[in-house]
Amino acid sequence: MLKNIFTAVFCLVLITSCDFFTETAKKNSIPKTDTIVDFNSVDAFPLFPSCKDIPSRKKQQICFQLKMSQYIYATLNKFKLTTNEVINDTILVKLKINLLGKTSLSGLKISKKTKDLFPKFDSLLKVSIAKLPILSPAIKRNMPVTTEFTLPIILKN
Repeated sequence: MLKNIFTAVFCLVLITSCDFFTETAKKNSIPKTDTIVDFNSVDAFPLFPSCKDIPSRKKQQICFQLKMSQYIYATLNKFKLTTNEVINDTILVKLKINLLGKTSLSGLKISKKTKDLFPKFDSLLKVSIAKLPILSPAIKRNMPVTTEFTLPIILKN
């Protein structure tokens, strides 16, 4: 008889304790959050100070691209690159804008012929990039992020 009472009490405690743990597990569950991040896009592009007041995101991107191209071309024109040979080449310049808005050269794709004609082109490009103003960095999820993009420079004479 004592054995039956002990078994009944044990089963009762076991059943109630299982319900207690499921209730605790429900209370301490971790909320689900969106953890998928698209690393190929940003919420806001890096911006020159004059492009900040443009309301449209697409127009801000166009303003940034135009200002960057104009600035690089203007500084390269100051160096008066000349050659006697006919040249029609596109140089791909990979630029990096860090989270503080500082622009740096992260890569350069230049043909051998153009490199031979203008051996100091990369150093001239570094000088012109170093003179760029500090930009507003790109924004992703309300945080500044580092971005890279490629700027084509077309050389023709």
